[in-house]
Amino acid sequence: LYPDASRRIAAAFTALVEQEYRSGKSVNDYAAALGVTPTHLTRACNTACGRPASALLTDRIHYEARRLLIETDRPVKDIADELGFTSAAYFTRAFQKHTGYTPSAFRRTG
Repeated sequence: LYPDASRRIAAAFTALVEQEYRSGKSVNDYAAALGVTPTHLTRACNTACGRPASALLTDRIHYEARRLLIETDRPVKDIADELGFTSAAYFTRAFQKHTGYTPSAFRRTG
């Protein structure tokens, strides 16, 4: 991939993620929306940002999760729903894998 083309694709991807990260969409969904294959999208993000598309998407979702846990008193279930997780349990597992804390424990440390 050419660096300029990679940067354009990565920029389009991150702009789309910023608008739609609450939707529960996968990297495949974003790639389809951008008219590229998931493999091409991941290569472009790796070239432009040094991280695969999946990591950029996960980082954005978990950044928002941490923000909501610290800045609001909303139940974990509501935050999971808002961020497109299919269940609070799945959100809790994903959050703990990403941060090392359960959402409730993270909120207490925040």
